[in-house]
Amino acid sequence: MNKLLALAALAILAACGTSPAQTGGPRTDWRCDGGAAYSARIADSGAAEIFAGGRVYTLAASGARYSDGQVTYSGDGALTGAAGGPYNNCRRG
Repeated sequence: MNKLLALAALAILAACGTSPAQTGGPRTDWRCDGGAAYSARIADSGAAEIFAGGRVYTLAASGARYSDGQVTYSGDGALTGAAGGPYNNCRRG
């Protein structure tokens, strides 16, 4: 009985474990024409993390833009190829 209780307690503690939080700068929220919205931040790795349409995209830096070959983001708010778009005329907010 004690072994069973100890195993149950161990299983509960293991389930409480969390993975380390990703670090990076603060998120910037963008509001676009037609009600579309997304947020972005630059991770410590230098990649852009885009939160759009219920998905998270990690985009590598490519000059003044960030891209994974399908989704492209620039710091001025332009976002193409992401779910939940189109993201036109986006403004911080």
